[in-house]
Amino acid sequence: MKDYFQKYLPKKTNFIGVDVGTSTIKAAEVQIDDGVPIVTSLKFIPSPKGVWADEVDEEKLVESLRELRDFSLNDVITCIGGEKVISRILRFPRMSDKELEAAVRFEVEKFVPTPLEQLIIRYVRLGEAAEGQEPIVNVLLFVVPAATVYQYYGIFSRAGLTVTAVDAQVFALWRLFGREVEGTVAIADIGMSTSYLVIVRDGEIRFARLLPVGGNILTKSVMVAFGVEFAEAERMKGEAGVMPVNSGGAPSEGWEQFADLEAAVAVTNDRFPEGMRLDYVLRDGLAEITRELQRSLEFYVAQERVGVERLLLSGGTGKLRGVTDYLSGALQIPVELGFPDIEMAEGVAFDPSFSVAIGLALREVYA
Repeated sequence: MKDYFQKYLPKKTNFIGVDVGTSTIKAAEVQIDDGVPIVTSLKFIPSPKGVWADEVDEEKLVESLRELRDFSLNDVITCIGGEKVISRILRFPRMSDKELEAAVRFEVEKFVPTPLEQLIIRYVRLGEAAEGQEPIVNVLLFVVPAATVYQYYGIFSRAGLTVTAVDAQVFALWRLFGREVEGTVAIADIGMSTSYLVIVRDGEIRFARLLPVGGNILTKSVMVAFGVEFAEAERMKGEAGVMPVNSGGAPSEGWEQFADLEAAVAVTNDRFPEGMRLDYVLRDGLAEITRELQRSLEFYVAQERVGVERLLLSGGTGKLRGVTDYLSGALQIPVELGFPDIEMAEGVAFDPSFSVAIGLALREVYA
């Protein structure tokens, strides 16, 4: 009966994705015109402090979300970010759907101390891989406390917004960059405090991992090194850039005498100009992000026995001048800023910070 009535109901043509990050709340509106999705609006507002902390200041978050109500509609698709969601890849022998459900719940009980009835558990088959003579099923698992989801719905509702779906960042990134990928491509979305790495092979998600590092590590390094406040450190980071690894004239030349960042930034400006010192500070922070990416890429290659051909970078850190060349040299694979194959309305320019928000808005387009 539901399908019968849906044939005669007007189809939605506008969708809004809302990505609540630790520093900013990003919203993207997508309009469907003759079957073609077009990004018609991008908007961001500062996130209230501690938005993903254990104790969320609900009133401040409600107040911030109310600023999004000037879009054409109040229905939104969002995701729960940060470390509130547990996600991991599980591997099982081939089995029926019913057996898989029982196996997943059994695995969750092993590593989540919360009773299962207080959790929302979702999982997706990612396909099969051969391991010896037995086919192995890869499963992408998501676990989130039910109370967190209900709290989220309530906060948006009090802001005058209706959450039509709570999605995952992994799928948002896949929709935007990975649906039609050929070969094996990694997508790294570098957020402020955490990052997501998604690996896609021939259009299918094969691996996903939350990384405990983000662009905030660069900002904090600048704050410590130059004794400036957060806003000034963000400005300096945004205006600066990093030299590629092992490039001619790279700032690494002359720095080898220093054992660590603290020793390096103590040198005088007469000997090492501020721009050179800033480059070193940023490279030191990027080294931590690089290590996390490298570990995950190596883990994937060991599991799948397939190399990653290139990496697409998204998130605000992707705007840092020279970062793609730096990561390419450090990871020894081609790295490029991800530009989605989607139309942008006149006057709207793609910003990699909005990748997740746009991908969320596309949920009903590429279901």
